[in-house]
Amino acid sequence: MVKERSLIRYLKELLFVNKRIVIYVALSLTIILLSYVLYLILKEETVIKLGREDGLFEYLTSLAFLITSIFFMIIFFRRKKLIHLVFSLIFFIGMGEEISWGQRIIKFQSPEYFKENNIQSEFNIHNLKIFDSQEEGGNYKKGISYILSMNFLYKLFWFVYGIMLPIVYVFSRFVKKIIDSIDLLVPPFVLGLFFIINWTIWKIIGSLFVSEDASVFYYYAGVEINEFGSAIVFVMISAYFLQTFRAPVASVTRIQ
Repeated sequence: MVKERSLIRYLKELLFVNKRIVIYVALSLTIILLSYVLYLILKEETVIKLGREDGLFEYLTSLAFLITSIFFMIIFFRRKKLIHLVFSLIFFIGMGEEISWGQRIIKFQSPEYFKENNIQSEFNIHNLKIFDSQEEGGNYKKGISYILSMNFLYKLFWFVYGIMLPIVYVFSRFVKKIIDSIDLLVPPFVLGLFFIINWTIWKIIGSLFVSEDASVFYYYAGVEINEFGSAIVFVMISAYFLQTFRAPVASVTRIQ
């Protein structure tokens, strides 16, 4: 009976929601669903334009990462903990990488190293041969080589941070103590679930609604929208942190 009560208490903490979380959940759901609705109802050529390199969704994804970076930087200045600066830098790099650091906007040439070692000959890290999810011939990597790809590492990042961390934080006192000691802010589990929801929606659409004779660029546009969906979830999580954890570290409780 005691164990059952403890489990119920843990689950209540894991599934904790308040008005702020409900708002960010509603925003996440609305934006993600609207993006996929556009993918399904617009003409193929229109979708390709929106989801191509330098298309609307690529820029929106980059903007989402920039907003997340700014939010974490503000949190860093408030709480003076290194972990928030690290997160800010991670998302700033994500912003730059998404648009190849503005290469096609400014129109500068890639250094020789990137011309030789980047799958797309662009000025970014994620398309380097070792990190790209595809081989030079266009085939998708498998096994260890895929595990090293930025595509896999990004998915692993949002899965661990948005799904696994909230669970472990609630059920493990040892992990909770470590996380609190470095002031790592833990996403609300119900918000983190939208990483999985976004991924699942795209898998269903890609499998059932994208015909075999559809252009490969149409499919890649869906991948771009999927990336945008995950970036939006990061915006919502960081916005929740920004709104919730306003005070210095010593005067703020973890669950609010």
